[in-house]
Amino acid sequence: SNGLAEIVKCAVIDDPGLLELLEDRGEILRTGDDPHTLLDVVTRAGEIKKKIVEIDEKEQGLRRILNFGHTIGHAVEAAVAYAIPHGEAVSIGMAGALSLSERLGHLPTTDRERILAVLKRMDLPVRMPLSLSQEGVMAKMEQDKKKAGGVVHFVLLKRPGMPFVNGGIPVERIRETLAALRT
Repeated sequence: SNGLAEIVKCAVIDDPGLLELLEDRGEILRTGDDPHTLLDVVTRAGEIKKKIVEIDEKEQGLRRILNFGHTIGHAVEAAVAYAIPHGEAVSIGMAGALSLSERLGHLPTTDRERILAVLKRMDLPVRMPLSLSQEGVMAKMEQDKKKAGGVVHFVLLKRPGMPFVNGGIPVERIRETLAALRT
């Protein structure tokens, strides 16, 4: 599941064609019944990461898009003392970033639903455990190592293949998003 979450993330931020492949072949990838397609998507995801890291080796700009889903994902991981695997936490974080993108008027509902369907097809979680405190996740986000100048930064989405970094999100919108992730 950790690797599948990474592949979905790469597809969402950089390769709409890969996202289409995941829509079509997601269940087979999850089961491992098609090793050739699995090799193809792993290679494509690796190439995406390599390309982005080569352009921005010191994480000064573009490379930040590789953190799609990680702001909420890392907070969820920390709030449950790492009882949820990283990929599953990032999947929850991607669902949150998609919701936040939609709530702020950047991402059409159809794109959010489409990507959530891919995560679900991969058997990845898109909701936080009900036992997880919203305030606990908020507190962990406040401690995020990538927080700069007192601002929590999110990688959001305008459409598949078009991510952007936003650090000016009202706390109330973040709280609404976390509440929605628990229902």
